[in-house]
Amino acid sequence: MLAEALQELGIDQPVRIINVQDDEEARSKRSLGSPTIRINGLDVDPLARASTDFAMKCRIYRVGDGIQGYPSKDMVVAALKEALDAI
Repeated sequence: MLAEALQELGIDQPVRIINVQDDEEARSKRSLGSPTIRINGLDVDPLARASTDFAMKCRIYRVGDGIQGYPSKDMVVAALKEALDAI
């Protein structure tokens, strides 16, 4: 889905995948759980950006009227556009 969002916006930039192995690493990498997607250091979920609940855990996202285990493509596209606007 991240690749689709990048392609949709015509962005050709590398994606870095980081595997977090334990709670200590989750805290040091500021991971809110899996999956976490950040664009230029900012979480794709604006509601989670102030969170400090870093740990090795599964993550859920509020999407529309429900929740799911990954961010929506719209969330990712919005975060990418926000990053582009900041340039």
